Amino acid sequence: MMDRVDSYQIGFLLGAVLFILFTFWHGWRLGIVRQAISIVALATAYVIGYFGGGTLGSLLSRFVDFPERAVAVASAAALGLIVYLCIVLVGAIAFKKTSQQSVGLVRLGYGMAGGVLGGFYGIFLVWIMILAIRLLGSVAETQIAVAKNPRLSLGKPTPTPTPSPTAPNAMVRGIAHMKQSLEQGTAGAMVQQVDPIPGTLYTILHKLGRMVSDDKSVDRFLNYPGVKPLLDHPKIAALQTDSDITRDIINRNYFALIRNPRIISAANDTEIGELMRKFEFEKALDHAIHHPEKDTARTGPSPSR
Repeated sequence: MMDRVDSYQIGFLLGAVLFILFTFWHGWRLGIVRQAISIVALATAYVIGYFGGGTLGSLLSRFVDFPERAVAVASAAALGLIVYLCIVLVGAIAFKKTSQQSVGLVRLGYGMAGGVLGGFYGIFLVWIMILAIRLLGSVAETQIAVAKNPRLSLGKPTPTPTPSPTAPNAMVRGIAHMKQSLEQGTAGAMVQQVDPIPGTLYTILHKLGRMVSDDKSVDRFLNYPGVKPLLDHPKIAALQTDSDITRDIINRNYFALIRNPRIISAANDTEIGELMRKFEFEKALDHAIHHPEKDTARTGPSPSR
């Protein structure tokens, strides 16, 4: 397993170096001005998408059958892409690229400055890619853990056997392996130091994977205070008995899930949202993965009087 993990890390680092060299070459071709505009376009697109996506999503959610939060994310991505393309197009029209500079010395400096800026831009994109792999890899590990416990459905054990879900595909397993690989050795220590995502998020995902892979842990999670009010809410209870939702979860038909009217209604329900905000999720996970029987075995039986 270690050899395979190491090969993933070496492959990623080699690909990252080649990508940075490509962005240097591309920055050289664009020149300093066009390369700078592309970076400004990306930053502007992010800001406008972040602040404008919610407003646009609220408007569009009235006309499309999707959860409002999902529409907001899609709207932010679409709005940001449009802004990015528009700014880059204006820059391409208004400014020359390196090969269009007539003076040799100016062309050299123009291209070199663009290349250096492009190289730094490539390093930034590799960093973003590493963060995405760590985050998606944590989710993939949880998905693999769920697949090992097919009795789970909608967060609770089913009283009767359900059809076994399909095993995680090669992409899911590959992302999980890549995440584990990037966290190995010296490179892994460096990755964890430069990762701005709070470590608690990775910890929660890891605990979630441990919880869903063990039936007893799931039982303890369901018995934690705060879970019962959520499960007893009429809209949540309706999800637990919906055969279509169960089938789509087993088949991983996520597009159908986010369009399911019951899921949309529950996702947009303010009362459920308030219950979720008050729910201490990590404490519930800690309670679930705690094994009191192991503590009893370690300390031994209490002395008889």
